[in-house]
Amino acid sequence: MPLLFILALSFLKLVSGQWQVIGPGKPVQVLVGEDATFSCALSPEMNAEAMEVRFFRSQFSAVVHMYSEGDDQIHMQMPAYQGRTEFVKDFITQGRVFLKLKNITTSDAGVYGCWFRSQTYYHDDIWELQVSALGSTPLISIMGYVDGGIQLLCKSSGWFPQPTVKWKGPQGHDLPSDSKMNADSHGMIDVETSFIIKEGTGNISCSIQTSALSREVQSSLQIGETFFHPSPWRLGFIFLILICVILSVGVIRMEIFYSKSQGNLWTELDWRRKQRQAEWREARKHAVEVTLDPDTAHPRLHISDMKTVTHLDDPQAIPAFEKRFVKRECVVAHQCFTSGKHYWEVNVGHKKRWQLGVCRDDVNRKGKEGILSPQEGYWIVGLSKADGYFTFNPRRICISLNTSPTRVGIFLDYEGENISFFNVNDQSLIYTLNYKFEGLLLRPFIEPWSYQEENEMPIVICPVNLGPERKTPSQVLTTPDLDNSDSCSQLNKSFLSQRGLTTAPDSSACSSQQ
Repeated sequence: MPLLFILALSFLKLVSGQWQVIGPGKPVQVLVGEDATFSCALSPEMNAEAMEVRFFRSQFSAVVHMYSEGDDQIHMQMPAYQGRTEFVKDFITQGRVFLKLKNITTSDAGVYGCWFRSQTYYHDDIWELQVSALGSTPLISIMGYVDGGIQLLCKSSGWFPQPTVKWKGPQGHDLPSDSKMNADSHGMIDVETSFIIKEGTGNISCSIQTSALSREVQSSLQIGETFFHPSPWRLGFIFLILICVILSVGVIRMEIFYSKSQGNLWTELDWRRKQRQAEWREARKHAVEVTLDPDTAHPRLHISDMKTVTHLDDPQAIPAFEKRFVKRECVVAHQCFTSGKHYWEVNVGHKKRWQLGVCRDDVNRKGKEGILSPQEGYWIVGLSKADGYFTFNPRRICISLNTSPTRVGIFLDYEGENISFFNVNDQSLIYTLNYKFEGLLLRPFIEPWSYQEENEMPIVICPVNLGPERKTPSQVLTTPDLDNSDSCSQLNKSFLSQRGLTTAPDSSACSSQQ
C-alpha cells in the first residue's frame, strides 16, 4: 500500500473517529477438520452495506475474504483460502457480519483480523485462532529385556500442537523417560517414548496431553513378577497375550463410542423437534381472526366469504379503489398490526406457486416492485415450481424442507422484531425473519400466483381452534367471527362448485389439521 495512502488513512482515523470494530474478543478454538466462525460488528450499530469489510491473516495485505461495493471480491483472496470461506451478511445493515472458514488445518493457526472502512474512517480488530487435534490412544508394546528390566515403548499419532508425554507410576507420580516427536507433512505430531520397568514397579501408564485441549489420554499396563524371569518361550507368549488384550480393548472402545454417538444424535434430533413443536404451540396461543379486504384485491383475484382467494383467468370489472393493487396480483387483510403478537394459518393445499406473509400498509399498490424483500416493505415466504421454497432477507434465500406444507402458520411478534413461518403439517419451523417494525403499520398479505397448467385452487385463511388456551390479541381490528372447525373446507367447496371445479384431496386440510 503506498505510503501516502497509509498516512492519509491514519490522519482520517485520528480526526474523525466515530465507531469501533468489535471482534470475537477472545481466542477462537477449533479442532482440525472442523469449521471456524469469526464475528465482527460495529459499535455503535450502523449500516455497513456501503463499507469495505476485509478479513485478513496476520497482516492487512494477506486477504482471507473481502467484501466491497456490495459484493464478495473473491479475486482478492489468498490461494490457501479460495473456496473455503463463506461471508454471512444477513445482519450487515446492523453492522454485524460473520465469516465461516471451512475444514480447518494446522496451518490455519495464527492471528486474524477484520477491517471496516467507510469513505471517511476505518478501524479494525484482531484475535487468535487456536487449532488443536487430539491424537490416538497410546499403544504400549514390549521391546524386550534390557539391563535386568523390561523395555516398554509407547506410541501415539495425530497430535497438535506438540503434546506432553509422561510415564507414571502406581501413585500417579512422573517417571523419567526418553521421548521423541516427529511432524508429518500436514503438521500433525507423532510421539514415541520408551521406559525400562524394573521388578516390583507395579502398575505403570503412558500419559499424553496437550495444553490447548486440557485433556489427557493414557494407557496402563501391569507386569507380574514372574515376567522378570524369562524363558525361551515365555516372552513370545507374553507378547501374544498383550496384542490380544490391546485389540480387544480397541474393539470394545470403538463399539462404546459408536453406540454413544448414535444415541446422542437421536437424542439431539428429538430435543430439537420437541423444541420447535413447543415454539409452534406457543405461537398458536396468539391466534387472531384475519379476513381479506376485497377492495384491495387485484382484478384477477376473486375473494369469497372474506377468507378465500382464487386467481381468475380474466380480470373482473370492479371499482378502481385507491387502495386496490393494480400491477401486483395480490390482496391484503382488513386487520392492521402495530404491536403485540399475532398468529394465523393459511391453507395453500397443493398449489405450486404462492407467497404469504405481511407487508407495510403504505407499499406502492399501483406499480409492481421487484422482489418482495424487507427493504421493499414485504416479509414473506413463498413457493416456486422451479426454485422450491424461498424468502428474501434482503436477497433470495432458498429453504429446504423435509415435509411440504399444505397449511402454513404465520406468527408476527411485533415487539420481538421477528415474523416466523411454521409448517403446520409437521409442526416445524420453516423460517424466521428479523426486523425492527417500530412505527410500521403491517397487514397480512397473500399473492396466489397463477399456474396455468392446472386448475386454479383457492388459498384459504383457516380458523385456529384453541379452546381455553386462546388469548385475546392486542391492537388488532377485528371482523365478524367465522371460527368454525369446518369453515375452510366449506369455503373451498363452495367456491369451487361456483367455478365448476372439483375439490382436491387436500382441500379439507383446514379442519383436519386442528
